[in-house]
Amino acid sequence: MGVRDLIEAKQRRTASQPILVGNPSAAVAEVKQLSVDLLEHMRAMAAKKQAGKKPTKADTDHEAKLKADLESAQKRHASMTVEIELQSLPDDEWEAAIAELDGDARENYDLSSILAVLLAASCTDPELQDAEWWAAQLARPEWTDGDKSSVAATLLNLNVFAPRFEALGKG
Repeated sequence: MGVRDLIEAKQRRTASQPILVGNPSAAVAEVKQLSVDLLEHMRAMAAKKQAGKKPTKADTDHEAKLKADLESAQKRHASMTVEIELQSLPDDEWEAAIAELDGDARENYDLSSILAVLLAASCTDPELQDAEWWAAQLARPEWTDGDKSSVAATLLNLNVFAPRFEALGKG
């Protein structure tokens, strides 16, 4: 396949947007504590082995439990965030949405008044392509300015700013 073929096959850019759906503080603390507990247990087992002693059944059972508990805590922590896939919009759709902004908001790329519309239009999952639903979600007090700014930044990176090729590495 030649360069022309590759360029002709170009696809719309996509990005994964994490959305925090839970409070990860307790899960983070649990993961840290279980990691420390497992590390201490592993050190004790290494010291025991170095002393020429074999681990007991209680030792191996405790280690298995710590590992299982840590894995469960890591899964709980991971479940605090969902990833949605967003894609760049065709120029005409992006420009039509931006045209809705007043001059000051347009100059500063302040997407807050059209964020729900852009988010719905950009979602690759058809179930999430509902601007009214997004407007209701974004209006909830659980959505901070930081949450909304993160989404807006992703949309700007997809539709306005050039991709950062240095982040891709040297193939």
